[in-house]
Amino acid sequence: MKDQTFLTHALRVNFLVVDPSRHYETGEVVTWENKLVLRNFLHNDAGPRSVDLLVAPAGKIRYPAKGKKGVQIDDVKPGRIVSRTGRKLDSRTRTFEGLKQSAEKSVSFENVHLTVGQGAQAVQVMVGEIRVGAAFIEAILKTVLEKFEPTTPVTMTFRKAHFASGHDLKDFAKQLGIELHTGDVEQ
Repeated sequence: MKDQTFLTHALRVNFLVVDPSRHYETGEVVTWENKLVLRNFLHNDAGPRSVDLLVAPAGKIRYPAKGKKGVQIDDVKPGRIVSRTGRKLDSRTRTFEGLKQSAEKSVSFENVHLTVGQGAQAVQVMVGEIRVGAAFIEAILKTVLEKFEPTTPVTMTFRKAHFASGHDLKDFAKQLGIELHTGDVEQ
């Protein structure tokens, strides 16, 4: 018998030797298995890291996504919420709940914008790149609210909120319904 080349994309092939003249018995099944080699190439340029996965010989790579999805926050490390456009506590209830939570967690804020009232009957206070805590903001609101009815709308927007731990950051966001995305948290 001559050497013959058999090309296949299969990972496993079973061979059965049969003598067409029937002079010899049929042999046992012999299984051939191809060995795949998985390689990776890490791109670690100035931008985000990425990985190319390659398999030889050619084949399809399928893998289930593992690990946690979404923003990863270390519970122990200090962290901060950052936003170019600002995170808004859009009602009186949410503003005061946010201040209550931040007082309990010793949170400090930067780039705060407070609005009390609406339209021409409103007071707006802006705090720039100065770190201030809940007590400072509440003192401002207490003074301003003396001129308004108890049901007057109050909103608070901040661009940075500093937390002693990732656990406090996550709890604050959860309590106030703040959805966190990639880039919103720095640790």
